Amino acid sequence: MPANRITRAQLLQACKSSDADLLDKLLEIDASRINDNALFTDTWGSWWGMLVHAISANWIDGVKVLLKHNADRNAGTWGDGQTFTALEHAADNPEILALLQNPERPVYARVTDPPVPDTSPADTAVNRQGEVAERTGLVFQVPE
Repeated sequence: MPANRITRAQLLQACKSSDADLLDKLLEIDASRINDNALFTDTWGSWWGMLVHAISANWIDGVKVLLKHNADRNAGTWGDGQTFTALEHAADNPEILALLQNPERPVYARVTDPPVPDTSPADTAVNRQGEVAERTGLVFQVPE
């Protein structure tokens, strides 16, 4: 892996800890996975990416960071479950809805300069899942 390639596991860590500064830094280094909509899943077969995750968590700074780095505003969930778009999911949150509907990218300035986390051995399964998805188009749930 090139030194400037950010892994799925690192992005998941930033999202799951709601660390907008870390997410911003990771995406500044490598935003190639910003629209990976196979990062999060439920037990019903639905999949989604970081933007839908941030909306679900009412994580306004996360939404700002993702839109700042050109996240696809039209991306939604997919899979066996009922699908919905990011806009549909944000319908009950006026602040997030306004961010999604504004064609301008929001401004987000980091308050801290967090270190880029090392990938731990526990992250291997997450990163391998992504490699399999990229090679085959198949995604599967990684046990936690």
